[in-house]
Amino acid sequence: MHLEEKHINALNKAETLLFPSDFRPYLELKALLPDSSPPARNHFRSLFTNYYGLNTGGLTDEFKNRFFEILFEGKIMVNGRPDFSPILIELSEIKRKTGDCAMPFSFVSKLVGIHLESSPIYDKHVLAFFMKKAPAATVDKSKRIEWYVDFLNDVSRSYRAWANDSTVKPILERLKTHDDKLESCHDVRLLDFLVWKVGNRKLLT
Repeated sequence: MHLEEKHINALNKAETLLFPSDFRPYLELKALLPDSSPPARNHFRSLFTNYYGLNTGGLTDEFKNRFFEILFEGKIMVNGRPDFSPILIELSEIKRKTGDCAMPFSFVSKLVGIHLESSPIYDKHVLAFFMKKAPAATVDKSKRIEWYVDFLNDVSRSYRAWANDSTVKPILERLKTHDDKLESCHDVRLLDFLVWKVGNRKLLT
């Protein structure tokens, strides 16, 4: 995706509006993930649930328990790339509290992203920034997953290109001054923070 002036201005403004609460829970999750002790796992689950909103969307305990089992197992890669399909298929078959099922695109992007920082987050703010619309729920499940993987690949390529752009690079450098630990974050994750803030604060409208 080619960045227009309005996008660059929005990213620039977003950097000034980021609060520690926008990124420090993520940094803590990164640090906690390698610790497999029960107290660390419990703290990770609680922090992840609150930060990424797993208490919304009518998710059941069955869904959340399986979600974290998959996350802690960490078996998300095939041939060096995230293997989204089996995770999405399994979790999409667990009914929500309303009795229906949904494709957990956003939550699964966060599950994979905590293991692979170069894998971007998917949510409504990213869709809006890229001016895309997800396929309807009536579309065949395999086609929806194919679209999702292609979209995330496009987002990743775009973020990597933007990070080397002379107009965006200074924004990322300023963002890193918010916390020393952001220096070690992948550019994809830094842009995740910014694009989320653009959407959250409606900086493109």
